[in-house]
Amino acid sequence: MKSPAPHLGLARKYRPQTFEDVIGQEACTVTLKNAVAAGKPAHAYLFFGPRGIGKTTTARILAKALNCQKGPTAEPCGKCGPCAEIAASSDLDVLELDAATHTQVEKIREMILETVNLAPARDRHKIFIIDEVHMLSTSSFNALLKTLEEPPAHVVFILATTEAAKIPPTIVSRCQRFRFRPIPVDVLKERLAELAKREKIKAEPAALELLARAAGGALRDAVGLLDQAQAFGEAEVTVAQVTDLLGTLPDDALRGLAQAILGKDAPALAERLDKLLEEGYDPAQIARDLRDRFQAAFLHRLGVKADLDAPWTALAAPHGPQAFAYLVGRMNRALEQLRSEDSARLVLEQALFGALEPAVDLAQWVERLEALERRLAAGGGSPPLASSPRPAAVRPAAAALAPASAPVPRTEDSVRARVQGPAENVWPAVIQQLREEKPGLAAYLETARLVQHPNGEWRLVFRRSFELEQAKRSQSVIEDKLASITGKSVRLGLEIGTGRATTATASGPAADDEPASDEPSADPAVEDPAVKKVLEVFPGKVKQIKTPGRSAPGEPFKKKPGA
Repeated sequence: MKSPAPHLGLARKYRPQTFEDVIGQEACTVTLKNAVAAGKPAHAYLFFGPRGIGKTTTARILAKALNCQKGPTAEPCGKCGPCAEIAASSDLDVLELDAATHTQVEKIREMILETVNLAPARDRHKIFIIDEVHMLSTSSFNALLKTLEEPPAHVVFILATTEAAKIPPTIVSRCQRFRFRPIPVDVLKERLAELAKREKIKAEPAALELLARAAGGALRDAVGLLDQAQAFGEAEVTVAQVTDLLGTLPDDALRGLAQAILGKDAPALAERLDKLLEEGYDPAQIARDLRDRFQAAFLHRLGVKADLDAPWTALAAPHGPQAFAYLVGRMNRALEQLRSEDSARLVLEQALFGALEPAVDLAQWVERLEALERRLAAGGGSPPLASSPRPAAVRPAAAALAPASAPVPRTEDSVRARVQGPAENVWPAVIQQLREEKPGLAAYLETARLVQHPNGEWRLVFRRSFELEQAKRSQSVIEDKLASITGKSVRLGLEIGTGRATTATASGPAADDEPASDEPSADPAVEDPAVKKVLEVFPGKVKQIKTPGRSAPGEPFKKKPGA
C-alpha cells in the first residue's frame, strides 16, 4: 500500500520559484532579471533586510537563472536538472552554507577556499549561498576577503544577512548590494487571500488583515500564521479565532482601556484591567496593543493618516495629538521595564494608572500660560512666568512687610487703558514684546527710561553710551513697537540722561533717582570689574576704609615706619 505524501506547510508549498513569484521586492527582482538577461551578472551579491521577506528564496532563483540548461535566462524553466536540484537544495554546484553554524575559519577554508578553484561538476557556475553571513568571525571574513574580491570566472557568491551593519566594510564594498524591504500589510493581506482561495480556506477579510499585521512585514510568517489559523479554526478562519490564536486583545477591550485612561476614570480602568489579566492576557501584549492603537490615534490627530475606524476616531476626537504622544511614550517605557522586572502586572498597573493625570493636551496649557503672561506684562501686574527673575536690591524690613498692592483688573479694557496711558505704562509692554522677538535688544533696553515731553515728543534715556549705540542700530524696530502699542506714529529720540534710568519690568519702572553719569568715577575702586559685578547684584555705595600702613587705591605704596 502506497504511503501518503508528507504534508508540506503553506510556506514551503508556495515558496516562489521565479522572479515574478517574489512579491514586494520589485526593485531587487527587476534589477537581477535585467542583469541576467544582459549577460552581466556580478561575481558577488549581498542581500540584506528583515527575516522572512525573500532573501534566500531570491538567491536560489538567481542560481537557477544562471545555471538553467536554457540559460542564462531571466525565466528559468524549473524542470531541468539544475533547476529541480537547486529547488530541492541538492545541487552539487550550488552550495548553501549556514554561517551561524560554520563560523570558524577552518570551516570556511574547508568548504569554500579549497573548492572555489575547482571547476563545476555539471552546471555553468559554481555558486556559494552563505546565509546569515554576519555570524562569521573576523578571521573567517579575512580569509574570505581575497577570494571574494577576485574569484574565478565560474564562481558567484550570494551573501544573505539580517544585520548588514555587522559585516565589515571591506566585504560590503566588493558586493552588489540589494536591500529587501518589509512587505506592506495590504500586499500581505492580498497574498493571504489568494492562498486561502487556492487552498479553499474560508477566511474573513478582517481575520486575514490581523494575520498580515501580526507578521510584521514578513511573508513567510504571514503564510505560516495562515496555516496555523486553518488548523485552529478548521471550517473557517474568523476574527475571534485569530485573536485567540495570537493572544491579541479584542478591539472593544482596548477601546475600553483607552477610554478609561483618557477619561481619567481610575475605577473603570481597574475593573477592565483586572478582567483582562484574569482571562490570561499577557501584560506585555496589553501594553503593546495599546501602544499601537495610541500611535494610530496620534498620527490620525496629526492628519498624517486617516485609516482609523469610526469608534477610535470618535474616541480620539476630543483629545489633541500631544496626549496620544505622551501615552505612546508611556507604553514604550513600560515595555522596556517588562523585559527586566519580575512582576509584569505591577509594571503594567504603574504604567496605566500613572498615565491618568498627565493624559492632557499640554499644548493648550502652554497656550493659556503664554496668553496669561502677555496680559500680565501689558497690564503692569506680576513679572512674566517665562522670564528669569532679575536680582533685586535689598529692601528695608519695613518695605518687605508692606502689604501688597491691590490686584490689577485683568479685563481687556483695563489693559488697553494702562498701555495707552503714560510712558511708564507703555515701556513695560514694549520690553515684553521684544523679549519674545529680540531678547538681546531687550537686555540693552531694560535699564533705559521712556519719557514723554509735554509737546508730545518721545525720548529714550540711557545711562551709558554703549547702550545707546546698541539701541540706535534697532531704533526703527523700537519705534514700530511703540507705534503698535500706542496706536499712533512715534518719532523717538535717544539721549544720555543725568538721572538714573529705571529698570523696565512688567510691573512698571522702579523709583530711584540717584544721580548717575557716564563719566568715569573718581574712585578707582568703583571701576574695578569685580566691584562692578557686585554692585550690579547688590546696589549700594562703595566706601573706602583706610587702615594704618596701607595705601588707598591709586596712591603709591607706603612702607611702615621702621620697615
